[in-house]
Amino acid sequence: MTSINKYKKKGAAKVENTAKSITTKKVENKTKKSAESTTKNPAKSSKPKKMKLPIMRRLHIRTLYPIAGAVVTLLAFFFIRVALWEHSYLAAKEGSERDVVSSTIEVNEGNGTTEEIDSTEPTVQEVQEYIVAPDKPRYLNIPYLGIHARIVEIGLKNQSEMATPYNIFDVGWYTGSGSVLPGQDGVSIMNAHGGNLGYGIFRNLPKLPIGETIRIEMGDGRVFTYKVVESVIKNLGDEANQYMSTAFTPVAGASSTLCLITCTGDGWDSSQTYSQRLLVRGARQ
Repeated sequence: MTSINKYKKKGAAKVENTAKSITTKKVENKTKKSAESTTKNPAKSSKPKKMKLPIMRRLHIRTLYPIAGAVVTLLAFFFIRVALWEHSYLAAKEGSERDVVSSTIEVNEGNGTTEEIDSTEPTVQEVQEYIVAPDKPRYLNIPYLGIHARIVEIGLKNQSEMATPYNIFDVGWYTGSGSVLPGQDGVSIMNAHGGNLGYGIFRNLPKLPIGETIRIEMGDGRVFTYKVVESVIKNLGDEANQYMSTAFTPVAGASSTLCLITCTGDGWDSSQTYSQRLLVRGARQ
């Protein structure tokens, strides 16, 4: 009996030792794996977690983008409108100056200097797209000569000499004292390059017969028709200057008169001008 108990005790001790051995091995293996994991990924265990911004804050920042875009768009639209207005205004006011008494006006006598001009002929599209204020003259048409030209505003140069348009293919409407809008009672004075110079919009004006028509189209589409009643040539100087009082006087029997002025005659290189002036007057029909 004693022998049996002895064997039982030995067996139990053996089982207990085996269990302890297994447990020890498991702990060692787990420790070993943990150490290997730490060795392979040293940064993983020490890397701090990223902080995330609150969702409401991110949404708040994004809402600023469309607001900023709208502000930039409005500012761009504003400056574009200002630039377009300035361009149109300067084009409409090209060559204009302050009004002066008409009796002091001379007819383009030349001053010994070369006047800067533009000889570039505008395209058909540029002429078609030309715009002025509704109550201002836009185009001059002379069917007999095939003339269809833009009208720009002009004033004086050198205080007493009537200016001419910068572009030789444009017609200048004098805005000074004594000259009225086309269609109004009084005289509308217009001046342009040409005569028999071989260039300029009025180069063939001396060929316009009495009785032919001249049409002025306004910015709003109204058209005023004038019938040519007089075409005279005056020598540059006192003769031409004295005739200016007649040029600023309405044609007898017509309340509204149109007067066209241009250069003609011989060229004078010394004074950069021509020997004569052509003046064509028409009565409104």
